[in-house]
Amino acid sequence: MTDSATAGASSMAAPSPLAGPAFELMPALAAAPSGSEAGDRISYRASGGRRLAFSFIFLLLLPFYVSLAPMLVTRIAHGLWIGTPGLAVLAIAFTIIMFLLLVEVLSSIRARVDLGHKAVRMTLPAGRGLTSALRYETNEVPYSEIEAVEMRREVYGGSVAPMMLKGARVVTRDGRMIRLGYVNEANEDPAFPYVEIAQRIANRAGVALVDGGSVRRSARRKMLGLRSEGPPEVHSVDEMEMRELNRRHARLMIALVTGLVLLVALGIIGDMIDTPQ
Repeated sequence: MTDSATAGASSMAAPSPLAGPAFELMPALAAAPSGSEAGDRISYRASGGRRLAFSFIFLLLLPFYVSLAPMLVTRIAHGLWIGTPGLAVLAIAFTIIMFLLLVEVLSSIRARVDLGHKAVRMTLPAGRGLTSALRYETNEVPYSEIEAVEMRREVYGGSVAPMMLKGARVVTRDGRMIRLGYVNEANEDPAFPYVEIAQRIANRAGVALVDGGSVRRSARRKMLGLRSEGPPEVHSVDEMEMRELNRRHARLMIALVTGLVLLVALGIIGDMIDTPQ
């Protein structure tokens, strides 16, 4: 894959609905020779091995998951309450796992971004929320109709255990805002590096990549697909606050890992003490 960028075109940015400075291009894109970036057709999608692996795991677990409902109904109908609450908890946890696996299966099969010569074609999840992750829509946008490409870091959760995602979207000249996706800064998806994708789209459209900074978002509203309302949705987070959030998050992770190691060690020691000599 040949990387390039037209730095002059990137600096001629159209006015963006999201206030913020122009985002600094990745070194590999900024240093590449001009002209090749716009001439190459680039596709982003999951590899065949990833699609096969997620599909195989989902189909392998599906019979066990389906069997949980009849087991629960049979035990309740016959009044067998010993072990039933534990089975119910297992069913709930299994449901969450299967839903996440289904989201990954659909993403690996359907999600795709194609950067063509004159337009970008995106097949991505429709909207926000849990159900939106299962619905996909396709948008084909000519580069000439792109007004801006925007990015910002969104902070979810409290000050103890924040989650930070970097999101990107394309703004068209007719006012449409097409969401590209989110990157977990601690674990970026190599199949869909949305920072790189956003930069490439901005290069080909001849607009700057605008950095909207860091803002706090409501995890409840995002998960339920609710629209943002009021000041809490646009609360900016400065770099000093971000560093403090990262420190608190790191301390929490260390405490959780330490506690888990201690519990495992106590369990092993308890088993050794209870083992008859």
